[in-house]
Amino acid sequence: MDLPLSPPVFHVLLALGDEALHGYGIMQRFGALTGGEEHLLPGTLYATLSRMLESGLIEEAPSPEGERSGGAPRRHYRATSLGREAARAEGERMRRLVEVARRQALLAEPGR
Repeated sequence: MDLPLSPPVFHVLLALGDEALHGYGIMQRFGALTGGEEHLLPGTLYATLSRMLESGLIEEAPSPEGERSGGAPRRHYRATSLGREAARAEGERMRRLVEVARRQALLAEPGR
């Protein structure tokens, strides 16, 4: 697993968490998690999903019964164990960078 993850890959993994979601659901979830401050655009999302499927970070999941888009079942995705491990490693890498920024007085300490 190569770090750092690209922002779109990390964003998809954050949005998926332990759930299976379709593409639009991933966009909605990520927007909600970031309070609407960050967005995944459809073109970026679907290209990212394709690369993530090929690399084994995500896999297709069964669609819930009756959930369709334009008559066809929606494609749902879930993180694989490799994807969850990659997200954990990326989160830890970012945490260490935030600690460096705090030591350099570039970020305030929490609660200050």
